[in-house]
Amino acid sequence: MNTKKSLAVTMAALMTATAVQPAFAQGRIGRERNEAYRNGYDDGYRDASRDAYRQGYEDGRAGRRYSDRYGPPPPPPVAVDRDERWRARYARTYTYNDDNFYQECRQTVDPAGVIAGALIGGLLGNAISRGGARTGGTIAGVVIGGVAGAALTRNLDCEDRSYAYKTYYDGFNAGRPNTAYQWRNPKNGHYGDFRVADYYNDPDGFRCANYTQQIFINGRPQAATGRACQQPDGTWAIVN
Repeated sequence: MNTKKSLAVTMAALMTATAVQPAFAQGRIGRERNEAYRNGYDDGYRDASRDAYRQGYEDGRAGRRYSDRYGPPPPPPVAVDRDERWRARYARTYTYNDDNFYQECRQTVDPAGVIAGALIGGLLGNAISRGGARTGGTIAGVVIGGVAGAALTRNLDCEDRSYAYKTYYDGFNAGRPNTAYQWRNPKNGHYGDFRVADYYNDPDGFRCANYTQQIFINGRPQAATGRACQQPDGTWAIVN
């Protein structure tokens, strides 16, 4: 009985397969005879092959790695010149010609040796270089110019400014926030201190510092605050 039952099952399966095969073949042949289906299939295959070939060719020429899983890598960021970024954010590049002390006091006594020591940004670099090219001598200088610079040095005579500039130079470049740098003019008794409250990077990546100053003229205190940032050549410039 079992043998007969197995034989019957086998025969039924063969008959079913025989019936399905012509229908499958008929559907396949129908699709092959369908011109729109065939053209669409062929066009899609050619388009994908052409696009992949072009992508691979361009990646090979550019030395890029291509991944079928993640697609081509994103394009590299566009390089922007640091001088252009500085000018876009702070309007201009400041040099010693913009400095109040250099403009007003370069022909007077300089007891702290600010000009001779090239503490004013750009002075030494322009003095010893040829063709106006910047050199390492411009690094770490200071430029106290503009309205903010005038406010910082208000009521200071040229000798006072010479001493004060040394504290500006030391304070900005020391990298030590909340450290007081003091000066005193022995001729008139004027004195003061300068300190950087904190350092930070602005949105364009330039190093900046918030500062405070307190000076005593004839025993009367005067306070000033502001912000300086380090230009692409390393010079600190008062920006507000």
